[in-house]
Amino acid sequence: MIHDTHQPEAAGQDEPQAAEAQGRYLLAVHEALTRLLEDGDSPGWKRVRSSKSALVAQTTQAPFFYAKIFFPRRWYEGVKTLFRGDRAYRTDWRTHALRSAGFSAPAVVLRGRVANLPFVITEAAPGMSLAKYLDQRARVPRLAGQPLADWRAALRSLGREIGRLHQAGFFHTELRTSNIQIESRPQGAARFSFIDNEGTRRFRHIPRWRRVKNLAQLNMDHLHISRTDRMRVFGAYLDAMGQGHARNQLAWEIHQRTQRRLMENASRRAADGSQRSDRNAASIRP
Repeated sequence: MIHDTHQPEAAGQDEPQAAEAQGRYLLAVHEALTRLLEDGDSPGWKRVRSSKSALVAQTTQAPFFYAKIFFPRRWYEGVKTLFRGDRAYRTDWRTHALRSAGFSAPAVVLRGRVANLPFVITEAAPGMSLAKYLDQRARVPRLAGQPLADWRAALRSLGREIGRLHQAGFFHTELRTSNIQIESRPQGAARFSFIDNEGTRRFRHIPRWRRVKNLAQLNMDHLHISRTDRMRVFGAYLDAMGQGHARNQLAWEIHQRTQRRLMENASRRAADGSQRSDRNAASIRP
């Protein structure tokens, strides 16, 4: 079954024509996703990097959309589906919750199942991946002529937006820079969008350990970013949360969790034969 959550009817069409057009549209989507699963490609779509638990593809021409087909991850996925809906449904309603609360997230325009696997079609978020933005900054210090003041303002905007997210009670299970889009604006007033919202949850009061987890996830990425710039993000976050007095203790907790995760990752890489180590990377710390 396919749920067409946002697709509008064609202007000027009567009901039978609109139904026929919609049927052709849904059939084309189903055929494209089937080919992506079976052959790895489909006309008008290209696969993009994703985790092993999903297949992700993007349309090759504007307007741009993303398709995400979810694979089973754990034995209890069926139990979660029974009580919470499948991964496509959870992505849809949790994205809607974010958008309803005033945050930017790409709208789910279609969800359903193909080959008995749940999928969603989403709009493309504006701007570029925050991961790409930060990596470009490392390669080109004056990114596209961006003044240093604008760069610092963008970092502070990021901290404020994460603080606003937590103030509203939202916890993103994978708050990595690859799951945040940044749309640059004049004077560094950046706009951020959150993607991959399947596991996003909202609490009346978000637990402290979940806040620390999110901040450590951000802190683990992009080892070339200086401690000073990381602290700009952290300071703006604390200001948004109204918790400047807790700076040292929270910074220490983030640092400890970051180092623990980096060591775990290094151990896994060593088991796979990789020699890279991130233990001496810049970090948020008191």
